[in-house]
Amino acid sequence: MHISRQPTRTHTVIPISRMQWLVIVLLSFASANLSAQVRAAEDDVKAAYLFNFGKFVRYPADQLPSSFDICVLGRDPIQHSLEAIALNERVDDRPVRVRQFDNPPDARACAIVYIGASEAARVDKDIAALQGSTALTVSDLPKFIEHGGMIQFLLQSNKLRFGVDLGSTMHARLSLSSELLKVAVFVHTPPPQETP
Repeated sequence: MHISRQPTRTHTVIPISRMQWLVIVLLSFASANLSAQVRAAEDDVKAAYLFNFGKFVRYPADQLPSSFDICVLGRDPIQHSLEAIALNERVDDRPVRVRQFDNPPDARACAIVYIGASEAARVDKDIAALQGSTALTVSDLPKFIEHGGMIQFLLQSNKLRFGVDLGSTMHARLSLSSELLKVAVFVHTPPPQETP
């Protein structure tokens, strides 16, 4: 009696050194945290923009407090990036301070107010509470300009850009440098006032 045997398959075990194993683990960890790293890098770029906006905005002469306050309204991770960038810096010979507020009226004296992600449901109320102040309002919230904001961050082709609404800035008696406007993706200008 003939018994046919199936060819036995052998599995080759490739030994992995400790160093190779460490590289695999680190790569897995890095890919898992990639979105967090991208977010942190994006926050750093936004913070740099916010700091530099202060150099291209002219505020009313009667509204110049002793410090240049960049404020975060609500909760947003950008605050950590701002604190790192603004450390020991000055704008118009005034020390830069980074502050955080949960109550919109408290931010009225700030030079720049970044409206954070936690304020998405309250953005209209926040903008209304800041009306009449000379704070430059900035955010990356969707349709921020349409809600009455002044500068909106946008992501285009994986690059952080921004748009400007001149009607809102003029209403707050702020003057934006033409150099700043040149690099904006869009600039909304107010319609000419009709003469009676």
